[in-house]
Amino acid sequence: MRLTLWRSESPEEARRRRLCRKMLKLPPEPEYHHVLPGFATLGTLGLLLIGVVAWRLGHFATAAPALTSVPLLAALTSIVLGMRRRYRHAIAGVLVLAVLLSLLAAAVHRYGLLGPVAIAAGPTASALANSAPTR
Repeated sequence: MRLTLWRSESPEEARRRRLCRKMLKLPPEPEYHHVLPGFATLGTLGLLLIGVVAWRLGHFATAAPALTSVPLLAALTSIVLGMRRRYRHAIAGVLVLAVLLSLLAAAVHRYGLLGPVAIAAGPTASALANSAPTR
């Protein structure tokens, strides 16, 4: 089953299109090398606008996680898509592991030593009180 959204042009139609573009002194094929930097600029300006509005309204702390996660996600996605197709899953796994380890390091750094984090991640006091001692 083949899904096509539009009909492909015949060789004759392609020849006429190239001839028209040549008569208009345009390149034979459309060039899209300027589109990606334009999207990146628009995205950056949008994030900057959201950051300035949130800062002026006093809600910057609320918007800060989104303002940092969107560029981080875009950067990680571009890194993964830039790799060879054969190794994309491995690179994506390594990057996800690195992000998770950096979040763990940030949590440990914020709350001090590893002891309080281990207590928070461990079983609750009520769960320990309800457990039967083993003999």
